[in-house]
Amino acid sequence: MSPPNQKPDITPTTGGEQSTSPEQSTAESELQQQAWELLEFTNVRALLADRTRFFMSREMAMTAEPLLHMEDVERLQDETAQAVLMLSTVGDIGLAGTRDPRALLRRAAIDGMLTGEEIVSILFLLDSIWTARNTVASMKGRAPLLEEITADIPNMRNLNEEIFKSISSKGEVLSSATPKLARLRANASKTFQRVMRAMERIANSKAVRQSLQSTAIATRGERLVLEVRADARESVPGIVHDVSGSGSTLFVEPMKAVGLCNTWRETAAEAQREEERILRRASRLIGDREDDALISLEAAAAIDFIVARARLSISMGGRRMGTMPAGSDNVINLVGARHPLLGNNAVPITINIGPGFRGLVITGPNTGGKTVAIKTIGLFALMHQAGMQVPVINGDIAIFDAVYADIGDSQSIERSVSTFSSHMGRVINILVDATSNSLILLDELGTGTDPEEGSALARSVLAHAAANEMPIAITSHYRTVAEYAAESENLQNASVELNPDTMMPTYQVLMGIPGRSYAIHVAKHLGMPSHMLADAESMMDPSRAEAESILEQLHREREETSRIREEAEKAKLQAETTRKDLQNKLSNVTRSQENMIEKARVELRRETEEIRRSLRKIVSKVRDDKDLATAQRAIGRIRNQFSDPTWLPLAPPPENEISTDPDLNRPLQSGDQVEIKGLDVQAIVIEVNPDGIVELQMGNARIELNER
Repeated sequence: MSPPNQKPDITPTTGGEQSTSPEQSTAESELQQQAWELLEFTNVRALLADRTRFFMSREMAMTAEPLLHMEDVERLQDETAQAVLMLSTVGDIGLAGTRDPRALLRRAAIDGMLTGEEIVSILFLLDSIWTARNTVASMKGRAPLLEEITADIPNMRNLNEEIFKSISSKGEVLSSATPKLARLRANASKTFQRVMRAMERIANSKAVRQSLQSTAIATRGERLVLEVRADARESVPGIVHDVSGSGSTLFVEPMKAVGLCNTWRETAAEAQREEERILRRASRLIGDREDDALISLEAAAAIDFIVARARLSISMGGRRMGTMPAGSDNVINLVGARHPLLGNNAVPITINIGPGFRGLVITGPNTGGKTVAIKTIGLFALMHQAGMQVPVINGDIAIFDAVYADIGDSQSIERSVSTFSSHMGRVINILVDATSNSLILLDELGTGTDPEEGSALARSVLAHAAANEMPIAITSHYRTVAEYAAESENLQNASVELNPDTMMPTYQVLMGIPGRSYAIHVAKHLGMPSHMLADAESMMDPSRAEAESILEQLHREREETSRIREEAEKAKLQAETTRKDLQNKLSNVTRSQENMIEKARVELRRETEEIRRSLRKIVSKVRDDKDLATAQRAIGRIRNQFSDPTWLPLAPPPENEISTDPDLNRPLQSGDQVEIKGLDVQAIVIEVNPDGIVELQMGNARIELNER
């Protein structure tokens, strides 16, 4: 690698300034294709292809590639989200088609004849496409992108209706297709029966029966024949159509039946020509709609490809990540991300690159999950830009113009180069092609050589990436690389760890903390004698031992912090549960109170209505009989039953206020409140007539009494 001030070979180019030759473009494409293999994006595409139900969409899934523009990626993600919504509401599209009909359509379009089975397969396929179109249409605006695609599917149901008038669902030409075919088939059947009866008579005749292997009637070349013993050939005159493998049996058509058999075959051949004419007509009808059929196929493939992405998302518990523009400060933010190829065994990880830094150094023990972490980052980036949802609780990711990776052992025996040389050669090529909008993932950078030189090379690569603002994530065992990341403003550390009790990996990623080696702990766990462990610890650099002690303390403090946070979360959840429970109880109490009040109100209305009825009877009796004594006794009974005066609902007229005039000697006026003597009942004056009759409002009843 050239000195820092001389970088002619690995100077990055921006997306708008790239000018590469075809050879350079091919090399760049190869690097990205290698990254897809290393990150197992090709395996994910195979999973996606398995979720398709249409031959053309399977091809699309196997060749799916990440798109590079944000608006294109967002459209793909919108399509997938709408398909997920459709599957969860109206169900799947029910599309089915494993056989490619394009060659059949072309043959039909140039006046070729299709078989009945081929015609039916095309019709069933077109019908399933129309059913898929109706399923999408039933979303009624909730999946506009899918509805836009299916809106182009032509209605070809009339083609099905027309062809199925002459061809059955099994591809057989129906006798009812034409009157001529019905007549020919009937004639052929009758002629065949005559031939069979003639053959049976010949086979059962005394002159012939002894010369036959059996009396069964066979066919050879669409001719009816008898099985004649070879040694009795002369006893059965006729035409030999075949000989058995052993030569002991001759298949002979008796001369007496030749004429009848000819008639049968001629009638059958004429019926077959009529069937072919019908098939050609049906084929022509399909060929005339070739363009419409191809439009349907393309739309069906597009829809099934989108729905396949939704099916895959649902199967892996996927969610849509947020899309950030290329060059965003917040490069990647994943919460609860699970590698999609690990299934239920995947341990969710939380990891981020940015904001404030564009490089991540992951350190820690072997088999701790470092490689899986960077592969998850790269695979999520590729899947997201290809329109797929990913198994994550929450996440945001920027758009990348390319994803480069160097992961695993790429030693080339043919080229006789070492593992280190192979890796470093790929790293150099990546740095040449990568831009500030590319994502670089390097596993165990700088290993396979002298640790000091390997560490220096790893730090140099990180410095170059940081200087050119290239998003990068690497894994390493070198403590000096982790220290370099800790001192850099553009880099951050992360680590994986082992369970201190079992020495088994937790596969969790700890952001902001460099990893520990765990070598002494693992040796102790495996049973190394204590004196050897003590010797090993004494041979360690004191500063290294001190750093290891600090890291151990950091891990303990982190575990304690995590424990406290979990307890706080549990307490918060419990408090929220208690609050909701109390709220529910309060709501229940409030509802009970409202029910009690309503019940009391209904009862009060009933009792009040009884009082009103009683008063109306009293008033009526007083008016009719002028029997004041009887009225007084009735009022007494009501008073005893309802001693509380509030039981009498007095509703003053809304437009008149009760008079509060203290002058009791003045004449009565409308609105005055008076007491009816002898009844101890309050009433409101409605009107005073000139003849001394006063109209009173007593509750809801009106009565007339003499003023005196």
